[in-house]
Amino acid sequence: MSLVHPPSSNDRTFSQVLEALGVAEGPTLTLGEVVEAFGDRGLGALILVLSLMALFPWPPGGKAVFALPIILLATELAFQRNEVWLPRWALRASVSRAAYRTAVSKVIRPIRRVENLTRPRLTFLTGAVSEVLMGLTCVVLALIMALPVPLGDLLPALGMIFFALGVMQKDGVAVLLGILGTLATAAYLALIWRTAVEAATHAAEWFAHIAGWFAHIPGWFAGLLG
Repeated sequence: MSLVHPPSSNDRTFSQVLEALGVAEGPTLTLGEVVEAFGDRGLGALILVLSLMALFPWPPGGKAVFALPIILLATELAFQRNEVWLPRWALRASVSRAAYRTAVSKVIRPIRRVENLTRPRLTFLTGAVSEVLMGLTCVVLALIMALPVPLGDLLPALGMIFFALGVMQKDGVAVLLGILGTLATAAYLALIWRTAVEAATHAAEWFAHIAGWFAHIPGWFAGLLG
């Protein structure tokens, strides 16, 4: 286990930190390096980075690499911790720095636009109680993101991105967008569940029909022989 005490934040914007991580030395980027880079920007920045990374295609099981640290960070947010704590195994989790640069290059322009749009507003939605609720919601969204559901990672990741922006920028509008993303995730899962149940029901009826057809075969042969 490891306790990380982030250094004080500097004047770089969120997007500048993202780009700096891509050009740093070494073939791989570890989560510990991300924690150190964002320093006292805290939990919101880390949840945002991991959620952004999870939007891109990764090998089987890759989503869990991002989901597990998000769950830990979201739990800390829910418990109102003032410092980032992650176990050593999580801090050692890494991705290819080249893959990271490719991923960041695809989202850096929208991130810059969002940086210019977000600001403190509707701050009653960003208080301590709201952070607790957002943390708990992000735990659930991260669990959903790790499930093998077709396109089931996009909506949860977007919801967590908006919640993280709300925490970082004290922006209640971002929190509202995170709530919309959560509701959309719930609606999508309900649709997937209903589709799966209907497919299973039709499959069961089809197999029952086939079984009934085979059950009549001995009678047909008996009739032919009689």
